Amino acid sequence: MSPNLYPGAASDLGQGNYSWNPMGGNIMSRSPMLGARLRRLRKDRGLTQVKLAEILGISPSYLNMIEHNDRPLTVSLLLKLSEALGVDLRDFSAGDEVRIKSDLEEALSDPMFGGTRPSAAELDEFVTSVPDICRSFLRLYRSYRNSREDVEALTDKLASSPYLVASSHSVRTLLTSVRSFSEILLDNIDLAAAERQQFLGIVVDGTEKLTLQVDELLRFITGENLDNLLDSRTPAEEVGDFTERNDNFFDDLDRRAESLRAEIGMETVGLFSRLSEVLRDRFGIEVETSGAGDGNRGGAVMPAVRLEPGPGGAGGRLIVRDDLALPSLRFHLARETGRRAAADLIDTWVGEAELSPASEDLCRDYLAEYFAAAVLMPYDAFLDRARAYRYDVERLSQAFGVSLEQACRRLATLRRPGEEGVRFHFLRIDSAGNVFRRVPGSGLPIPRFAGICPRWNVHAASGRPGTVDAQVLQLADGSAYLSVAFGQRRPGSGYNAPDGSYALALGCRLEDAGELVYSGGLDLTRSETFLPVGVTCRLCERTDCAQRAHPTLIHAVERGPSASDKPALKTARKQAASLSD
Repeated sequence: MSPNLYPGAASDLGQGNYSWNPMGGNIMSRSPMLGARLRRLRKDRGLTQVKLAEILGISPSYLNMIEHNDRPLTVSLLLKLSEALGVDLRDFSAGDEVRIKSDLEEALSDPMFGGTRPSAAELDEFVTSVPDICRSFLRLYRSYRNSREDVEALTDKLASSPYLVASSHSVRTLLTSVRSFSEILLDNIDLAAAERQQFLGIVVDGTEKLTLQVDELLRFITGENLDNLLDSRTPAEEVGDFTERNDNFFDDLDRRAESLRAEIGMETVGLFSRLSEVLRDRFGIEVETSGAGDGNRGGAVMPAVRLEPGPGGAGGRLIVRDDLALPSLRFHLARETGRRAAADLIDTWVGEAELSPASEDLCRDYLAEYFAAAVLMPYDAFLDRARAYRYDVERLSQAFGVSLEQACRRLATLRRPGEEGVRFHFLRIDSAGNVFRRVPGSGLPIPRFAGICPRWNVHAASGRPGTVDAQVLQLADGSAYLSVAFGQRRPGSGYNAPDGSYALALGCRLEDAGELVYSGGLDLTRSETFLPVGVTCRLCERTDCAQRAHPTLIHAVERGPSASDKPALKTARKQAASLSD
């Protein structure tokens, strides 16, 4: 599929804000940030507008309009930039800046900012002009959020831990003792020398005990790991940012996985045995199965996979639980194969990601899982079948011998230029609404710092395993997305490890919904049939929502505080009422 223009962008001279997503090969009508990026590139290269316009074969005035987002930066101009200046087209993907803008909007909805809400145009200008400052602000905000959550967690811990209650009492007792004897020494200058020495000894001894008690208390509270409290992002957030920057697509891993699958055969039947042979013959790793409780005491359940390295770290045994479903067994073997068969590619990606040391192992895990999905669902074969089945996830999971979640996650990675599938978003939530996995590939904003809108249909599906629910969700800005929610059950491993429920959501923009089998029976043309939703409560403009958990920031900012809302006036009224009584 070659790059194409959406309606309204039929030529280089068309009006509007458009940008090309080089990872996907499409002009994206909602990405207004490439003009500033082109201007920065020109200045970094020391080029005048006249010189760059000459290179691109356009007039300086037209280039000036492009730099100010009054004209689109088209595919043909991007290709000329790439050829003439050696520009990596991935540098012109607006995905990172769109993500930054979305994160800024969400962060600024925090009540701590007191109603600060820049307009969309102001945010666009800020993100394109000073992206590094925006990233620094988000790091600072994450640090604030983490610190606030740590304080809340420690408060709960202090209130509920018997040890901390007793330890706190001991600290207070020692403080009282030290203070009392210090005051005696200060107020009674005529104490006998022996008595003064005795009291000084009590103060010194109490101070030493207090120091030891406080040190022990701090070690208990912090786990001697205060650095973790200062990190601006968790490892999961770092890896998530890395995958989003790369559009959740790693073509070299895909192609190596395809080559491996072609070698061992495309048939699903017997794939577990063939992957076991690859691990044994190429990497000296024997695959064994074991019961869920083997080698454990007290009802403990062994991990799904356990690697016991051989002498010197070479080879070894890969022990997998025999109660796992066959799709999970295949996936674990494919992932362990990927750690070794694609180790050089994974190391390269991790090196380029510039992650913190704590995040590198998690990133390797993610890339190995990406490789595993590409082995089980090779790109070309999976995309062809997905189109033939109209993206019917259940049929795809059966055809490739994978779980429903594995098929959903794979659909969200089909980004190969010229061979791109529908751009999906994907998320998984537990029964409490916590988001465990998020891929905002369709453009639907999935919040990072707050809970997702309770009206999204994924919530209702989380408590109903087997449910498949398709709805069109419409945000307040008019954008609409088809969302397909799947209620899922996680089987337990016995009495001590009961089962649980969760939900998956797979969706796309309304423009692509007709390609999905799940759009059948839905009227995609009448907006009055769509489900009105928000992103998160504080960013939602809807005033008639019965499920609102927090007041919206938007209307408060637009109205401004009324006289009756002002805290000082409220306090004065309370004082006046008490005096009149």
